[in-house]
Amino acid sequence: MPYRIGLLALLAALLVACGGSNPVASTSATVASVSTPPTTGLRKITLAMSYIPNVQFAPYYVAAQKGYFAAQGLEVNFDYNFENDVVQRVATWPTGQVAFATASGTSVLLARQQGLPVKTIMTLYQAFPIVFFAKHATGLNSAADLAGKTVGIPGNFGESLYGLLAMRYANKFDETTFPVEVIGFTQAQAVLENKVPVAVGYAMNEPVILRQQGEQIDVLRVADVYDLAANGMIASEQLLTTDPALVRGFVTAVIQGLRDTLANPDEAYTISLGFIPEAKLGDSSLQRQVLQASLPYWQSERTKTEGLGYTDVKVWTQTEQFMRAANLLPGAVEVSQAFTNEFLK
Repeated sequence: MPYRIGLLALLAALLVACGGSNPVASTSATVASVSTPPTTGLRKITLAMSYIPNVQFAPYYVAAQKGYFAAQGLEVNFDYNFENDVVQRVATWPTGQVAFATASGTSVLLARQQGLPVKTIMTLYQAFPIVFFAKHATGLNSAADLAGKTVGIPGNFGESLYGLLAMRYANKFDETTFPVEVIGFTQAQAVLENKVPVAVGYAMNEPVILRQQGEQIDVLRVADVYDLAANGMIASEQLLTTDPALVRGFVTAVIQGLRDTLANPDEAYTISLGFIPEAKLGDSSLQRQVLQASLPYWQSERTKTEGLGYTDVKVWTQTEQFMRAANLLPGAVEVSQAFTNEFLK
């Protein structure tokens, strides 16, 4: 039992914050143990990550380690910070000196509503990764099963909140359908200890943790009820206009890294370890499972025809409609201007 509780105490360090609002320290990833390709004569750029070093960034680590960035003439510095911070830094390029950043589609729509000229240039998560989860004995097979059950969320912010609101919106639930309790980033432990019967979190995080502990978990995917624009890569409109060759080369390298990660996740996991400081790694076997659980979210039926990294206008349109209905956006946002697929070609 002490091992079980101790592992769950690592939750805050293991959260996969795809649309992160998690408190993290800013750090620049330069790891001496990683043997990277020569960087002489390469153009140095910064990629801002909205979380701590983590296996969720495996495609980018693979692109760096296998020389895909270098082949495009780039040396990429990984910088880690809050999502709202990285969006603002990208928006002020070149003053902000951050060329690209990871951010969710919801963050891009919010940013554009506020006048920040950023666009998604490729989508990594082809399905919104937020889920409702519960012990199997609770009985969570459909949205109707949420009725009357207390649902725990980290707080009234971020992708977990959007997932909860989207579940209400899609099913025409009002606030009395199921009570909501703010429990901080303790969702897995709260469900394990029966403090709440249901919680909201990331598909590749809390359910993975609980299953590793031997719990049988049922998961209800928000994406299967009402899909939302999820995490991808963003850049400023100024960069897209003034240096499209840089953008195209960067996206090409990332897609190569993503393709290799999907084809050989064991290799990608090993490469990722070289970019993750030991203090931030946590349970290595759990991290391997986190990566494995992420893979299905990075590809879909539409990427088979449109290619990896594709951004779907239908998903973005319904995301914008939902966010206005939920009063997350005070006014309309022109969806067609919020993303582009031109650099995937």
